[in-house]
This record gives sequence, structure tokens and C-alpha cells, in this order.
Amino acid sequence: MRKTTLLAIAALLTFVALSSIPAFAGPKWDFGENSWMKLDFLGQVHYSFMEDAKDEHDFYIRRARIILNGQIMEGVKVFAETDYPNAGKDGVDADLDIQDVWVDVQLFGSNHWVKGGLILLPFSFENRSSAASLLGIDYNSETIKFVNDFTWRDIGISFQGSFAKRVAYRVGIFDGYDNDDKNSDADLRFTGRVDVAVIGDVPTGWFYAQDSISDKSYLYVGGGFDYQNKATLVNPALPKDNEAWVLDFQSGFKLNDMFHLTVNGAWYDWDNSKFNGNTAFAECGLRYQKIIGTLKYSLEDPDDGSNIDNYTVGLQYNLKGNNIKGGIEYRWGDSNDWWLVGIQFLL
Repeated sequence: MRKTTLLAIAALLTFVALSSIPAFAGPKWDFGENSWMKLDFLGQVHYSFMEDAKDEHDFYIRRARIILNGQIMEGVKVFAETDYPNAGKDGVDADLDIQDVWVDVQLFGSNHWVKGGLILLPFSFENRSSAASLLGIDYNSETIKFVNDFTWRDIGISFQGSFAKRVAYRVGIFDGYDNDDKNSDADLRFTGRVDVAVIGDVPTGWFYAQDSISDKSYLYVGGGFDYQNKATLVNPALPKDNEAWVLDFQSGFKLNDMFHLTVNGAWYDWDNSKFNGNTAFAECGLRYQKIIGTLKYSLEDPDDGSNIDNYTVGLQYNLKGNNIKGGIEYRWGDSNDWWLVGIQFLL
């Protein structure tokens, strides 16, 4: 019996076993008045089958995150997260990473905060969405073309706030994460976005949720930018700027007591050393009790080259919200046909 088949059976048995126990939160420690720390764990296991790939069958740990968040005192919060992404994936040399580490300080007891450390770039709904509450099995990562980043993160300082529960902003100054392509003489990076709540209250949390498991109706629209002068070196004598912007939205609508519809989308414009052109995606999900059917479309439209259009259809089953869920997706289009199976548990 193939190793991948054995792993698939083991993952299925684990999924069934987890479904029989109640969902629970990770441990929490209190250190005094208004001082505490909480521990969580996110695990995601994927199996993929891609036609004509070097290894058509691939079973791997997509994410294995230990998450610490807490409060030092009223108005001073901390967050840290490790990950072991794509462990066992064909062609990937996986490492244990410190993926997030920052402190968040409230300004004068208001709805405005300043954050410093290794942070998700405040650019789009997609790149700031929680990996635990995605509408599909994984991100629409083919549409994100950042340079000088570490898993969509960078080191710097950002400001975040909201006004009357209708408008929110996130803006930051960053170094531009060091990598092989970064220009040592690059200027500072400026990234930010504005969100507007057309229906409901504007999201103000650390992360966005693509798939809201509540039955509330909401519609958020927003726009973001990312700029770094002389960001990367195309060759030793030619520095290339990084310029990008996005218009995007997230929405959910309670249709009746049984059905809830989620629709998200984005249009990106990129001009950097990695990609010059436009990308876009649109996705929707129809939830009936614990079952969600999904449909996605993604576009990569380089200024020099041919378009890449792909379509994905999927089905998920949420046993305990986002704490335990599993799903299957099938993608077809200009890229190789691809089956993807995912299991997630959040403790």
C-alpha cells in the first residue's frame, strides 16, 4: 500500500475521532490584574493530486501553528506564532518559522492602536485573512505577488483604528523583508488600506474572516496600496520599484433560516520585479447548516504573456465551526487539473 494512502487513511481516522469530542479552547494563564496569556494550536493537513506533476500524489502538513496571544496590561497586547508550513510537501525543504511576533499598544484609551514587530502587511482582505477561517481550503495565493516579504509579512510599525464602526484604516512603515533579491539601498516601504462597512460594523480585529460562521449580513469594501522605492535589483545596475494597489470586498448575507451566502473578491494591480500586470479573484460559498459549497475564479493577467484563468469548485463540512472541518476541491482551467483535500483542527 502506498505511503500516501496510509497517510490519507490516518488523517481520515483523526478527523472522525476529533468530531466525536467537544471543541475546546487552548489553555489560558492569568498573571494578575489585566495580565494573561493564551495558547492555541492550528493544524491543517492536505492531500493533493495534480495531473502531470512530478509527484502526482502529495500528502503534507500545510500548517502546524503554535499561537500565543496575551495582554501585559490594559491596552498592551502581544502576539506570537510559529509555523511548520508544507512539511512533507514534494520539493519543499520545510523549516520551523517564527511567523508573527509583535506588540499592540492602545493610544490614549481610544479605538486606535500602534503595532510593532513582524506583521502581516496591511494591504488586502486576502493577505490579512485568518488561515483558520478561509472560505476555501486555502488562500487565493496565486493572485498575491508581493516582493520583499516573508509569507506576506514584514518588519515595521503600523497604525490601526476605526471611526463610528463604519470606517477603518491600517497603515504602516516597513523595512522591506531581507531576501536574495532585495536592494540593499532600498527606501522604506509604505503599505496601508482603508475599509468601509456598507452593511454591518467595519472589521477591526487583528485578522479578517473570509468565512463568517455567524448568520449576520455584512458588506465591507476597501482599497490598499504597497510601495517601496528601489525595492529590488533586476540586475546589479537596475533597481526596480515596487508599486501595487488593490480594490476588494468581503460580504455575507443571511438568505433565510437555513442558508447563508458568502461572496468575496479582489482586483490587484502589480508593478514589481516579480510580476507586472493584474490579478483578480472572485469566490462564493453557500452554507446550509454545517455544509458549505464553494466556487472560485482566479485570473493572472501579466502585461507580457498570456492570461491564466482557473476555476475551483469545492465542498466542506464544518463539524464545530472553524475548530474542526474538512473539505475537497477540484480546480480546472489553464493550470493543471488539481484535486485538493484538506482537514483542519483548531484547539
